Amino acid sequence: MGRAPHLGGFGFEGDRDLDAAERAMAQTGVADLAGRFFHELSGGEKQRVVIARALAQEPEILLLDEPTTFLDIRHVVEIFELLTRLSKEHALTLVIVLHDLNLAALYLTRLAFLKAGRVIATGAPDAVIDYRTIREVYETDVYVHRNDLTGKLNVLPLGSLDKERASR
Repeated sequence: MGRAPHLGGFGFEGDRDLDAAERAMAQTGVADLAGRFFHELSGGEKQRVVIARALAQEPEILLLDEPTTFLDIRHVVEIFELLTRLSKEHALTLVIVLHDLNLAALYLTRLAFLKAGRVIATGAPDAVIDYRTIREVYETDVYVHRNDLTGKLNVLPLGSLDKERASR
């Protein structure tokens, strides 16, 4: 299905189309699902198949809305490493809607925080992931710190008990 935009009204898949589809399926780890119906797949499998379908189009720009929803942590890492590798190797521009700030800080090079249709902040993760920005956008208290292992920022939400302990 990912090659449909390249086929025209009544076109059939050729060798190039099949190669692109097989490459996308291999890259996302869904080649073993090729013989199954979409409705039979788990949520995570469906998500990876949808990403493979998008990659099969061989796009220059890939728009993704929460691309790792329903995936276990292993597949989240695999998908983000795949996307960032493809972005570098093939000059693929990624535009990703993502609510997981820790993933954004770990894998993305530029972020835009939006609230009520307005851009609140844009820039590199280190420049825009801070208490003030997150408080303004999400209206919640957080603790922002640098991860000793990755060197990237991490964001932890603070519940009322955490805030009470911090004030002591």
